[in-house]
Amino acid sequence: MCLMRLIPPNSVKPLKIVILGEGGVGKTTISKTFINNSFFRDTRQTIAIEFHSKIFSDHKKPCGKVQIWDLGGQDQFKNMGVFKEFCRGSDVALLCFDLTDLSSLFSIPEWLTFIEPHVPRFLIGTKSDIASSEEREIDLTAFQKKFQCVSSFKCSSKDVLSVMEIFETIIEFVQNYKKREEIFSPDSSLKISKHLLIS
Repeated sequence: MCLMRLIPPNSVKPLKIVILGEGGVGKTTISKTFINNSFFRDTRQTIAIEFHSKIFSDHKKPCGKVQIWDLGGQDQFKNMGVFKEFCRGSDVALLCFDLTDLSSLFSIPEWLTFIEPHVPRFLIGTKSDIASSEEREIDLTAFQKKFQCVSSFKCSSKDVLSVMEIFETIIEFVQNYKKREEIFSPDSSLKISKHLLIS
């Protein structure tokens, strides 16, 4: 079954995913692991913004496309004043932080200022493979609520299956969200299927 079956292959606008978070938390690594369906080892710093895209096919026929807008996390890029424009028109936002560096979690509110209020957002803790047991077991429920996220995940880019499942779950949610034409409001509760929630 094609993951992108609800998005027309010739759609003018691909599904736009913006991925935000401090520099070095692993945004590019998880993005390219998903795009390439294999662990991405290159750790070069993203300069301002990087684009990744993936076309899904069903029986060798293209049936949809996602485009990831990967924003550089260093202060000089955030201060350029263009990130809000880059995030405009997003279908979903992924807020990433490093499980081994909780300061990157506490900086998430700064990144929220770039996202349009109605855009669904997901919280993602990265580098679970090198996190301590205490770091891996951190309860994200309060942060998920504080940042008004649909759900939260913890992952390691080295676990390709886990990364693929996270993106597929998020994409499936957005497909259903758009299909139902629901309006996401941070001031109201968002009802979603239980099988879409992973924490």
